[in-house]
Amino acid sequence: MNELTAKKWLKQAIHDLDIAEKNIAIEGYDIAAFLSHQAVEKLLKALFILQGKKPPRIHYIDELAQELNVSEEILSYIDEISVDYTISRYPDVSESIPYELYDQLIAQQKVESAQKVFNLLREFYNNLLEDDNDE
Repeated sequence: MNELTAKKWLKQAIHDLDIAEKNIAIEGYDIAAFLSHQAVEKLLKALFILQGKKPPRIHYIDELAQELNVSEEILSYIDEISVDYTISRYPDVSESIPYELYDQLIAQQKVESAQKVFNLLREFYNNLLEDDNDE
């Protein structure tokens, strides 16, 4: 694992977060929530790679974050979106169908939580983005 691999994970994470936000405009609220989770998961896995570690093959972003020893503030935002990996996709994990559970306000909150995680962790990955500006 190397910086190039971490950069791929990071670029996909940023893309997922961008698409999450765009889904709100088309009322894809459940998809926005799911992609917010995916964006954070990929960001955290990029950080594992940057530390020279193989990212765990799990989807539990709270566990990934704890393993990375992120701050309590970051963990609080992660806790807000950790359930969305399953709730936003599977109709048999709650009493409602996923698309009926989410509305614009909830989706916006999920996207904002993911954005806050990205902003709070920016110092750890920002140098990967700066490389793109040199090309």
